Amino acid sequence: MTILRVVAALAISYLLGSILAGPIMARWHGGDLRASGSGNPGATNALRLFGRRVGLAVFAFDFAKGLLAGLWIPLWLAPDAIGWLPPLTVLAAVLGHLYPVFSRFRGGKGVATFLGGVLALAPPLFVLVILAWVIGFYATGYVVIASLLGALTFAVSAWIWHGTWPEALIGGFGAFLFLLLLWTHRANLRRLRGGTEHRFHPIRRKG
Repeated sequence: MTILRVVAALAISYLLGSILAGPIMARWHGGDLRASGSGNPGATNALRLFGRRVGLAVFAFDFAKGLLAGLWIPLWLAPDAIGWLPPLTVLAAVLGHLYPVFSRFRGGKGVATFLGGVLALAPPLFVLVILAWVIGFYATGYVVIASLLGALTFAVSAWIWHGTWPEALIGGFGAFLFLLLLWTHRANLRRLRGGTEHRFHPIRRKG
């Protein structure tokens, strides 16, 4: 039955999202992301503590979770519902990353998984989101500002360009995800107001 396939797709997307690459990579390198840096199990903290290679590996894995949840899982499990299901499976993967069942419901910020989902759902908007992220990051040096600017860009642009998706579905999905990421970054915003948020310095050319 289609309803059982839909439930299975949502459940598998959530379980996929619940697999956190950050703590696994940190253990391989003899560290603990929870007890170091910002305490976040995501790519930014991994980058700070273990370097670019580990940070990129964590980002790539978390990104792939959103991409698979938006493309492969609905097509594999519930092709009859492909017209409306992918935004929900992406949301399930993001929620799995935020509240992972395998890590006592203590997850990351959800940005990389969100980005993978955006690429799966709306490639033209993915380009806009990445552009907004880059501008926000290089203008301020703060990952939190770049991430929220990217999420806001998707939330707004999804109402304008919604492709083949129903406007309310993709637009509502974008707005909800922006509010969700705003909530997950609330500690970062407090530190930003207090002047204690970690800032990456712009890359300067030598000579």
